[in-house]
Amino acid sequence: MSNSSALSSRNFLIYLIGSTVSLHGLWVYRVALGWFAWQLTGSEFWVGIISFTQFAPAVLFGPVFGVLADRVDRRVASIVINTGSSLNMLALGTLATLGLVDIAVLTALSLIQGALDGAHTPVRMTLVPNLVNKEQLQSAIASTSISFNVSRLVGPAIAGVVIATLGVSAAFTINGISYLAIVAAVFFVRLRPLASRKKKPGDVWSELLDGVRYVRDHKTIRGLLIMIAVGSVFGRGALEMLPAFADAVLQRGSAGLAILTSVMGFGAVVTGLILARTTHWLHIGVVRISVVASGILIAGFGANSTFWVAVPLVTVLGVFLSLGGVGSQILLQGLVDEEVRGRVSSLWGMIAFGGVAVGGLVVGTASAAFGLQNTVVVGGLLCSVAALIPRYTKAE
Repeated sequence: MSNSSALSSRNFLIYLIGSTVSLHGLWVYRVALGWFAWQLTGSEFWVGIISFTQFAPAVLFGPVFGVLADRVDRRVASIVINTGSSLNMLALGTLATLGLVDIAVLTALSLIQGALDGAHTPVRMTLVPNLVNKEQLQSAIASTSISFNVSRLVGPAIAGVVIATLGVSAAFTINGISYLAIVAAVFFVRLRPLASRKKKPGDVWSELLDGVRYVRDHKTIRGLLIMIAVGSVFGRGALEMLPAFADAVLQRGSAGLAILTSVMGFGAVVTGLILARTTHWLHIGVVRISVVASGILIAGFGANSTFWVAVPLVTVLGVFLSLGGVGSQILLQGLVDEEVRGRVSSLWGMIAFGGVAVGGLVVGTASAAFGLQNTVVVGGLLCSVAALIPRYTKAE
């Protein structure tokens, strides 16, 4: 195995195994959460609300989380946050088993989990570069992408079986237990020494503004974040309606939802494998093309009502969504300075996940008024049109 492969690093390999186990639990949770919200209410609006609560804290507090990630021991932070996530999920599983979860309780616990995930995003994104050397960074990001998308392929299939046989409470409990794998992995790894800071930390607000100014003045990073915003709000936001779409439009219930989520993961794995081999062709224009193509595919998905047509559409969609998301991460992590890595990573997370929250809420609300399929079609078209606006995709 070459030295440029992150898999040759013992520390990274330990982290990747623990992360992969945890990510399978995460996808079991996400499928169960959307399905449970739909079961409790039968409302696209509430499915959108639940989607919003998962990602909204990343919008509200993401930059603050990024400042903290640049200040604190990232290893300790990861252990504490993931332990909190485990406890929150075990509480949700217990309450669901006892029949004590209504839509208000589900919203509250989803919001807590969203806050924990928002806090962990910049920590996770800054941990990986500290586990490998610079030559292995591209391989490490691509490998974590493959891990994420393999879990998106397998996790929903597990969720479908678990929900059908044991119920949603078991799905939440499985996720709670899975967090312990990443806690154990991070406990045992050793981080590479960080470059010393060029200046002493100031107050949180001034450091936050420093991060924003850094992005504003770096044309390529700024362009990448804008493209991710477009894809998240107009593209991935529309896909938050998959639970409602699988049941109300495609008439396939939780099994259909699991299949659609899994094939999207399969498409993303294909992209991850390509990026793991080489990225010499990767630049901001490729990210832009991926967002345009994603919007067209989402519009086609919204206009379709046949399940076996939806499956290949969503598979190819997974390829392009992953190309935009992972490609932007690889480019960003190769460009950003170490001393602002946490803050820039938090802005990426705020935009990527917060955009999904806003998009999911808007699409859920609009679907209740104008119809689910019409809204998804419009969302996809807006995604493509917005990505075609030229000036902000030009690199330095």
